Amino acid sequence: MDVQSFIKSGILEAYVAGQCNEAEQREVQQMASQYPEVKRELENIELALERIAMATSVMPSAGLKERILENLDNASMIPENQTPVSGSNNLNRILAISTMVLVAGLAWVYLAKTNEINALKKQNEELKTEVDNCVKRRESSEPMANLLRDTDTHPVMLTDGKEYHITIFNNKLRQECALDLSGLPTMPQGKYFQCWAIVEGKDPISLGMVQIDSPAGWQPLPYVDGAVAYAISEEENPKGNPSPTVVIASGNI
Repeated sequence: MDVQSFIKSGILEAYVAGQCNEAEQREVQQMASQYPEVKRELENIELALERIAMATSVMPSAGLKERILENLDNASMIPENQTPVSGSNNLNRILAISTMVLVAGLAWVYLAKTNEINALKKQNEELKTEVDNCVKRRESSEPMANLLRDTDTHPVMLTDGKEYHITIFNNKLRQECALDLSGLPTMPQGKYFQCWAIVEGKDPISLGMVQIDSPAGWQPLPYVDGAVAYAISEEENPKGNPSPTVVIASGNI
């Protein structure tokens, strides 16, 4: 069998695919050691299969290249006067190659469907997260909405008489109050805001630190019965102080 007929017989593809018996393997190794075009064709087949594997995201079998190179190196150990085995079943080789192509195609389809399913799952998770966030925002804003809808709720304006106008909504019947964060000035670096209730004849009562970054836009405050005014102070201690340091705004109820 001449070299070109040997190359076109399909035995090289079968060899790379691991479909040859021992006699056929020796035949390929001997031909590759004797004819550079056979060895070059083997390398081209290997590269083609690697490209198919990369396109379908299926990695080539471990050691494929090393196995081929090792077999080619071993070819030099075959006696030159050994007669190549011919008469291999071309149909079997064609079927083997067809099977490889079919498997690669199925792998590509499977990968595409898997990626599509994963994309849909990710989209569903994002939508679920968005819905959950909407529910949380609604739940967090509902108490404030109920407080504002109540006709017994009255706004208490806290001001410094110049630029600050901060609102605390107060409801004596419900015994609830809440701070509108939108009216607060920019907090100086290293400073913190603290709320106070003013009761006649008593020291100012702390209502806690202002959570300036609250996503709800408002902050519920402890209700103090008998309070006649509210105030906000500027503090250096992030946990607040037992008495106001610098009052930046105040207002009567």
